[in-house]
Amino acid sequence: MIETGMEINYWRSMHNEIDEVLKNLEGIVLILHSAMEFTQCIDFFNKIKSNHFTNILYISLTRSYNYMRHALEQKPLDQKQIFFIDCVSGFAFPAEANIDNCLYHKPPRDLLTMKEIIQFGIDKTNPDIVIIDSLSQLINFSKPTEQELNGFYTFLGNMRQQMLNKVNNTFILLFDTKMGLLQHLPTQGIDTILKLEKNAPMINQPQEAFQKRLNFIRG
Repeated sequence: MIETGMEINYWRSMHNEIDEVLKNLEGIVLILHSAMEFTQCIDFFNKIKSNHFTNILYISLTRSYNYMRHALEQKPLDQKQIFFIDCVSGFAFPAEANIDNCLYHKPPRDLLTMKEIIQFGIDKTNPDIVIIDSLSQLINFSKPTEQELNGFYTFLGNMRQQMLNKVNNTFILLFDTKMGLLQHLPTQGIDTILKLEKNAPMINQPQEAFQKRLNFIRG
């Protein structure tokens, strides 16, 4: 039976709670956003586990390594080391000489292939945080079939049983809602759902013009 949000308890604003929630973020986390640029995502990533150093495995299905590297030169991550698997440039297989923080891979055909790429990356880097950008390349929640949702929940179950542990304790699944209207919000097998939104700059705001408002559901 297709899930339609039965397990969702509530949405609520997180203004003063954002830092604390992200500092202790664990489990399988679904991040909903609408066409956020990578530079905007960096602000969000910097708040995750900000109280200690972390290793990130970033599997990109939407942005090339070169693009993300240039963005990080302009806006570095704080207390984080990041390793990329670039599935965008994978068809060309660019030369990897002198690149110690990126591997190239062909784009996954399905969630099963995605699982194999994740396991490969974990074996290679032993990360604290795994980020998949973006799940919207593999499943469309606007009109998913029951078979597609069952396959997705099996994928989540495999990650929890085979990959989630004390070291690799946070899996972040980015989903771009710009790809289609979100008709079905998956909750089974997901610990937290965050909605990341970009607000217009506020008058007399002292530092960042980019403000984040996060709403969350605890599964």
